[in-house]
Amino acid sequence: MSQNPEIDAPETEVVSQYRIACDGGDGALGHPRVWLQIPQDLGWVECGYCDKRYIHADHEQEVLRKGGAERT
Repeated sequence: MSQNPEIDAPETEVVSQYRIACDGGDGALGHPRVWLQIPQDLGWVECGYCDKRYIHADHEQEVLRKGGAERT
């Protein structure tokens, strides 16, 4: 898991809540559901299983401006 927004994540999603669940998607091809907390000062978090990056909508422009994330 990267703590640097300049490193590209395999997938990025903009969300409206600071606490989100990630199960990797794709049914049996996913991973166990984990709950992630987006730090309000950072504005994004990555899943430790699939490296998907979740960006809170309030921080989208700031994180994207720093590079390394494209909205999906």
